Amino acid sequence: MPNFAYINNKFLSFKNAKVHIEDRGLQFADSVYEVIAVLHGNLIDLDFHLKRLRNSLKELDIKYKFNKNELKKIFNKLLNKNNTFNGIIYLQITRGVQYREHKYEDKIKPNLIIYSRNKKFNLPGKDFKGVNTITHEDLRWKRRDIKTVNLLPNIIAANKAKKMKAYEAILLQNGKVTEGTSSNIWIIKNNNLITHPANTDILKGVTRTSILNIIKKTSLKLVEKSFTHKQLLDADEVFLSSSGSFITPILKIDKKKINNGKIGNITLKLAEMYTKSCMHG
Repeated sequence: MPNFAYINNKFLSFKNAKVHIEDRGLQFADSVYEVIAVLHGNLIDLDFHLKRLRNSLKELDIKYKFNKNELKKIFNKLLNKNNTFNGIIYLQITRGVQYREHKYEDKIKPNLIIYSRNKKFNLPGKDFKGVNTITHEDLRWKRRDIKTVNLLPNIIAANKAKKMKAYEAILLQNGKVTEGTSSNIWIIKNNNLITHPANTDILKGVTRTSILNIIKKTSLKLVEKSFTHKQLLDADEVFLSSSGSFITPILKIDKKKINNGKIGNITLKLAEMYTKSCMHG
């Protein structure tokens, strides 16, 4: 458990960090968040996270302005106080506290919540692991591009995966793959790297954005288009990407092995390139 959290303008002991029972984040999921990876003390893809955070706030009309440098100081102080060298920073901004009413008032003061946790990442090397996944119907709302805490459909699918001893659930909508419960999904076929386009059907993942930059240095052809369940199972290689999982190979989907249950060469190379970019900025 972390030692400290940051709420609004104060560092508090983690066990005493609380928000009011009428906070709209609690009652309506009227709240946005980001999860920022920390590797060897470095904040990974921070600019992409803050750009997405600004967009989420704008789309929900939550009137909260932040300064990158001030946030960075808070993050680093929190990492130091919690002795977090490898892990994640969780940041959440709720619309604030108001009597329970669907319509919100204009002058509510938003709440800022930040804390860190230690985490071991799946990095390329002798301990690099591939994972099993399941498929699940996509039950989420229609604005998945906004990173809100409205995650109950994700929780249902993720816990189905847990019961099946799988790492992640790959979500399907009308027979086509959207993304995972907390990740973007990629397939490799004949040297083509295919992933769902960034629209309202998926969250534009931060790691996804970094991978788009990395593949410019390879001979892979990027194809941003939706693909079917059949194309998923017939792929040469499959992997997922997220701030918490970086690039993680998928070796099995439901009962179907991918690449004979082995980590693919292209996935491994991309994972190595991404990890290197994290270490050297």
